[in-house]
Amino acid sequence: MPLFKTTGFVLKTKSWGEGDKLATFFTREKGKIFCLVRGARKPKSHWGGALEPMTLLDLMIYEKGGRHTLTQCQIIKSFKVLRQSSVPGSTALFLTELVDKLTAEEDPNPELFNQLELALSAMENGFPPLSVSLSFTLKFLNLLGFWPLMDVCASCGKRIEGGMNTFNPKSGGLICPDCKSSLSGNITIGERTLNRIKILLDSQFQEVRDQAEDLELNELLLSFLRSQLGMETSKVKIFLQKMEKE
Repeated sequence: MPLFKTTGFVLKTKSWGEGDKLATFFTREKGKIFCLVRGARKPKSHWGGALEPMTLLDLMIYEKGGRHTLTQCQIIKSFKVLRQSSVPGSTALFLTELVDKLTAEEDPNPELFNQLELALSAMENGFPPLSVSLSFTLKFLNLLGFWPLMDVCASCGKRIEGGMNTFNPKSGGLICPDCKSSLSGNITIGERTLNRIKILLDSQFQEVRDQAEDLELNELLLSFLRSQLGMETSKVKIFLQKMEKE
């Protein structure tokens, strides 16, 4: 079917040709798709603010030869208040970048779509951005099968005991005391942070509240994303800088 309807988030756009844009959408039915938006850069473009990052849209898309062209769209939710807020806005952009960088093209994941909508809505409604971001990131890693090893040593496979634990981003999870001395870049994390992971993974976004362990967990997850999944990007740096100032 050359013409289809779907619902999707704007992840990003870039200039294309003389007056067009190429938009990246994360859709409920088709996952991540790239879509040409004709005339989007012209002064009198009828697309308006619909192509702002994180905007949720009803989309009408023409597909031919594996290429997509946007023909119509209607805003469902703009998240304008969220975009205009410094720390919550940068945190929300980090979540959309996470989805953009680490999901495959045309690989639908309706549950991830739902979680992204719930996370953005929670932040716009005033729930703590760092805690919501951590909760979403944990759910994201779990849904996509990127979950770090937490029960056994990521280096030798020995079972991890309780107490103070060592996380090695390059190995992809917790490591045992025997492997600690032979590996660099270790991050020591406490039992409370491990428990925080379980709480945030299982909680609804509107249930989360700031905790002291979140700063440690944030460092751990960002180190894991950089080392294992190549998330060394400018927006991540901006995200970190804004969190440090908060």
